Amino acid sequence: MIYVRTPTDEELQELRRMTRQEIGRVSQRAQMILLSAQRRTVPEIARIFAVKCKTVRKWMRRFNAGGPAGLYDEPRSGRPHKLSEQGRDKLIEMIQQDPEQSGYLATFWTVAMLVLALTDKLQVHLSASAIRQALHRARLAWGRPRLAMPRKTDPQKAAKQWAIAQAVIAAGPEATVLYADESRIQLLPLLRSMWHWVGQQIRVPTPGSNVWRALFGALNIHTGQWTYLVREHLYQEDFIVFLEHLLAVYASGPIILIVDSYSSHTAGAVKAWLAEQPRLQLFYLPTYCSHLNPVENIWLRLKGQIAANRLYGSLPRLLDVVACFFDDMTPELALTWAAA
Repeated sequence: MIYVRTPTDEELQELRRMTRQEIGRVSQRAQMILLSAQRRTVPEIARIFAVKCKTVRKWMRRFNAGGPAGLYDEPRSGRPHKLSEQGRDKLIEMIQQDPEQSGYLATFWTVAMLVLALTDKLQVHLSASAIRQALHRARLAWGRPRLAMPRKTDPQKAAKQWAIAQAVIAAGPEATVLYADESRIQLLPLLRSMWHWVGQQIRVPTPGSNVWRALFGALNIHTGQWTYLVREHLYQEDFIVFLEHLLAVYASGPIILIVDSYSSHTAGAVKAWLAEQPRLQLFYLPTYCSHLNPVENIWLRLKGQIAANRLYGSLPRLLDVVACFFDDMTPELALTWAAA
């Protein structure tokens, strides 16, 4: 069997970068070399990429001779690009602008629209493939955007943070300071990126019907003690039950509990209950600032370690695994994760 020479650590790093960042054939060639380095045969690699065996062997020879740099196309002569430098600059300028600025009733540019726009503005007649190639040469790619959280700031952010600080100082060292939050754990597995063979995407089974439970958790920011409660819902009644649980766990001394502004935290029934419990003071974090709650990092660890890409089959089994996770989470580990 023929395989590529063993790549160095630097070459492996560059090959992995090329599979992610290079476009078209160059990325494919890097994947071929990585598979050959894993002792996948030439015919097997050829089948994966639907190419001839001689093509695979060609790029193996190029890599053996020149490393990752040998996988790029060599300079070759050909017809000059129809799009001038001025045209390329105009194309890049347009692609960064809203199409409405150029008189088009659309929210984003397509290749067909760019063909018409260049014809109209520069009297340059190009095919769709020529425009597409020009965009690729400019390091542009066609892809779906991602939704982003709105950039909002709570106008009361400083006042809320100062109120929390004042309460902690006034309560003194005997007070228990807790951050609390809730999350959901469900049978339907969370999907996370993972390694898999090219062309063999992992299939994670589903439970058929999804079942979930609410997890209420509180972290003692001084000692690292973790307290949690499983409930069926995230209603205000469930939050009150959790507050009663905290009073039982911390049977003496004042408690300062810091939470976000979730509706069950600010409900009238909760405020009425708090009015009869002077030992427990509830403070709200600024809105749009979930990152200020260290419990979020513990939920992230929990779901990443036990829920990602795994089906447990039954809710009791899943809750047993959750209990084991928290049993193994020492106070020192909890504080380390919370500060991450």
